[in-house]
Amino acid sequence: MKQHIIALAMALGLSACSTAPHQPADNSSGQATTSTGASLVMDRPMYLRGDFTLWDADEVYRLTQTQTGVYSVRVRFMSPGKVYEFKVADAKWTPGYNCGFRYDGKVSLGKPLAADCDTVYNYFGFMPDRKGWYRISLDLRGATPQIIVQRD
Repeated sequence: MKQHIIALAMALGLSACSTAPHQPADNSSGQATTSTGASLVMDRPMYLRGDFTLWDADEVYRLTQTQTGVYSVRVRFMSPGKVYEFKVADAKWTPGYNCGFRYDGKVSLGKPLAADCDTVYNYFGFMPDRKGWYRISLDLRGATPQIIVQRD
């Protein structure tokens, strides 16, 4: 059975990881854009989705606007030294609303990291140095969306 599933996945060209991250385009209007050049507009609920949520769109992890163009959610990480994998996406993983890393997925505390909201597998990785509450934010104020993780 397992060989049949693997053969089917190979025949369909499915992969468990991306070979290269998508490259979102920047535009001169100062709005965040996807790799197709379309502006990302928060016209639907967005969720922090990761290994700690079983990749589900859970209301507990729904982003809320904290200031103009910035959306965030609090999360409690209880295992220092563990790499938590996550993305920000809508409930249906819609292209243009599926935000993963743009160039590099390793998130450092307090340092913004470019996001691409038109990805499939490019999830972020964050390793807290201590357990506690953190705030993960999606900042859409610039030409490129950014993810930032801060202690809360």
